[in-house]
Amino acid sequence: MDDTPADIDDPSDESLTELVNYLTPRRDNEMIATYQNTTAIACPVCEKPFDYLIASKGAESSLSLDEVMDLCVSVSDDDRAFLFTHE
Repeated sequence: MDDTPADIDDPSDESLTELVNYLTPRRDNEMIATYQNTTAIACPVCEKPFDYLIASKGAESSLSLDEVMDLCVSVSDDDRAFLFTHE
């Protein structure tokens, strides 16, 4: 397996799924999974380091945010949302 992070110029389903392998898992439930970016990997949307990846597990999910933050969003072919937080 290649040890380089997913290509930021290719936000395909495969690269988004592969990106998770380089992040630290934080929370997981039936609707979403949350991962922390502890190595300053670039966001595939804006190319700036992101803080957390919130990956939805279905076409519909709800999310409550405790604080204001910038978000970048990518949607997979199966309509799962990938939210990249920038605090």
